Amino acid sequence: MRILVSTSPSFGLYFPVVPLAWALRSAGHEVVVASPENMAETVNGSGLPFVPNCGPLPMRDIMLFDRAGEPIVLPDTEEELLAHTGRAFGRLGARTLDGMLRITGEWKPDVVVGEPHSYAAAAAAAVHGVPFVEHGIGLGYLAVIDEHGHREFAPELAGLGLPRLPDPALVVDTCLPGVHPGTTRPNTAPMGYVPFSTPGTVPPWVFGKPERPRLLLTLGTVPVPGRVELFAALLKMLSTLDVDLLLAVEDAVVQQLSPLPPSVLAAGWLSLDSVLPACDLVVHHCGAGTVMAALREGLPQVLIPHTVEQYDSARRLEEFGAARRIALEDLDPEQVLDACRALLEDPSYGDRARELRDQLLELPSPGRLVAAIEGLTAERGTR
Repeated sequence: MRILVSTSPSFGLYFPVVPLAWALRSAGHEVVVASPENMAETVNGSGLPFVPNCGPLPMRDIMLFDRAGEPIVLPDTEEELLAHTGRAFGRLGARTLDGMLRITGEWKPDVVVGEPHSYAAAAAAAVHGVPFVEHGIGLGYLAVIDEHGHREFAPELAGLGLPRLPDPALVVDTCLPGVHPGTTRPNTAPMGYVPFSTPGTVPPWVFGKPERPRLLLTLGTVPVPGRVELFAALLKMLSTLDVDLLLAVEDAVVQQLSPLPPSVLAAGWLSLDSVLPACDLVVHHCGAGTVMAALREGLPQVLIPHTVEQYDSARRLEEFGAARRIALEDLDPEQVLDACRALLEDPSYGDRARELRDQLLELPSPGRLVAAIEGLTAERGTR
């Protein structure tokens, strides 16, 4: 069977799909990943073959420029950000549609798999009569994003003679029961999150018994305005805690933060898969990958959301009792310090986080979904 995987030019949207892609490949199926040309190194680094569906197209350009190439001012409210993000994914679909139609027509996959806003992939699958599998990311996205995205993508759909994007043949849902929004779409299959990131060397201290708690601080791969200044302020405040600090940041940022406090155990690029098992608490930007990786280890989290679905995910985790939430626009480093103290001193946060971990581990693994995806081709015949 041939599986075509489509992804946006974003680590955060591609990495969660890799375990299922590898499960399919390990089952003996051919897997090829399609994305803008600038994703070649990232995809090949995950051990999968790559085919470009357009030239270089950074996600930043999709977010900050309209179809005519004119700059867009980023909105500053959650409602406006959701609409803005949907329109951006609609523009991405328009830019990659011709490539996806060509690749799907020439390679003739049996199934197309894409993350939630892979509009071009879903359209190409519909045109060529191929089942489309929508792969959920993190705790899920709000439907309002796709309402705006489909509206932006409507001219391309009309050009293909499609009144709308058809419903996926299968929806892979990675959200956990305890924080699930409660709405389940047709043909949904739950799947447990399996972490994937650029591989790294496991530091020897990961396996040792720590003398005091370990706190990991990261703000993700997507730049946050004033991030270096924010890191410096947070680092100064958090270094007053009786903890070992791990700073998961680019090496260039470490240079700007030097000299580092004595409490810093490691700083620079860190593979979260490698170091989170040795942590007690995570302070981060509420990116889907970091949220899920921390949940898989049963870690309480201090969340600093700054865009789209992050606000919703942070609210649900806080309401469940596994996290504390602080909006970036209202951020005071002392608030972060107080939140960290609360999570370290109140065992209920860790209890709730481990409850979500147990729910995650009970969900089917990516390998368990292979049969369901194979079944989508039963009526069409397989290679």
